[in-house]
Amino acid sequence: MYPPPSTLWTFLLRRLLQISLVLTFLVITAGSIVRMTGSGMGCPDWPKCFGLVIPPTQISQVTWNSNKFFNKGQMIIYDNKLLVAKESFLTDNNFVSSKWKNYDRHDYSIFNPIHTWIEYINRLIGALLGVPILLSSIFIFFRFRSHPRWSLTIIAVLLMLCLEAWLGKVVVDGNLIPHQITIHLVGAFIILGLLALLYRSVSSEWETHAFLAERKIHGILDTRQKVYRVFILLGLLMGIQIVLGTQVREEVDVLMKSLGVNVSRDGWVDQLSSMVLVHRSFSLLIIAFSYYLMRISKGLAGLHFRAGIIFIVFILQALLGALMFYFDIPKIIQPIHIILSSISWFLIIDGAFKSWLMIRDFKFSSPD
Repeated sequence: MYPPPSTLWTFLLRRLLQISLVLTFLVITAGSIVRMTGSGMGCPDWPKCFGLVIPPTQISQVTWNSNKFFNKGQMIIYDNKLLVAKESFLTDNNFVSSKWKNYDRHDYSIFNPIHTWIEYINRLIGALLGVPILLSSIFIFFRFRSHPRWSLTIIAVLLMLCLEAWLGKVVVDGNLIPHQITIHLVGAFIILGLLALLYRSVSSEWETHAFLAERKIHGILDTRQKVYRVFILLGLLMGIQIVLGTQVREEVDVLMKSLGVNVSRDGWVDQLSSMVLVHRSFSLLIIAFSYYLMRISKGLAGLHFRAGIIFIVFILQALLGALMFYFDIPKIIQPIHIILSSISWFLIIDGAFKSWLMIRDFKFSSPD
């Protein structure tokens, strides 16, 4: 249901905040992957990566060679040290040390292209997060008098985002000092909390207008009740799927304990029981019901968006499950799969409760 002109401003602000929340979840997820893979020093400098805007993909890009052009600030690994070009120049047949200076922030000088790109993607998502937050700030500042709390909250988010960017530099310069990493993670959760508070406040204003409009729709109560029942059904199906997934995970843990954590996982799927096939097939049933929920909830303020996100999350979970099944359970996919499960579970519970509240409020507010 497209919003009336009087609520267009709130509608657009909600969309920007939704994008901000999604990107914040992605930042936290990317950060966990960086830590899991040990990729925190994949880019030894900040904000660039080896002095480049686009990170290197092969060792030849970060090593000295004759007749090769280097830009000022570009970094190489030479004699197990990081060197920085003092100026832009073309190399000759001999290495000239006077054109280089030691990188004195730390002594880490290892190049791993996988780690480099994992860290770069983490930074890129963080940078993208700044775009919807900045646009949200502009939107809110135009309504400072009518919504001073929103303005103060978005200012706090902006300040925290700047602090997080600075902490990112400190973490890299300090070669991943443990307490700095922890503070960096806490900062991300603070941003998420502030955005959640702001989003719920903005949504309350938007939904007030939307609920009033919905009351004029014939049969809206029946639609809400149907959506509520499907949310409950999805919750039951998701609960069963979580139990099935837990059983599969326990089998994987047994293999890890007997074969080792860092060994190749080739052939592990073949050693799992038929439970993995049941778990995989059950996901198709959940996807079908989540698509049905998305269709029948169209036009219901707040519920249709939740249903759409649930459907997308279930599709992503199924794709990740297929990757784990056909590529011998890559370690990097497991935490993402779990994170998506927790998100979908939260959205189902939240949607069921919200739809129940909408039914209750409609009945109590209806004239006798």
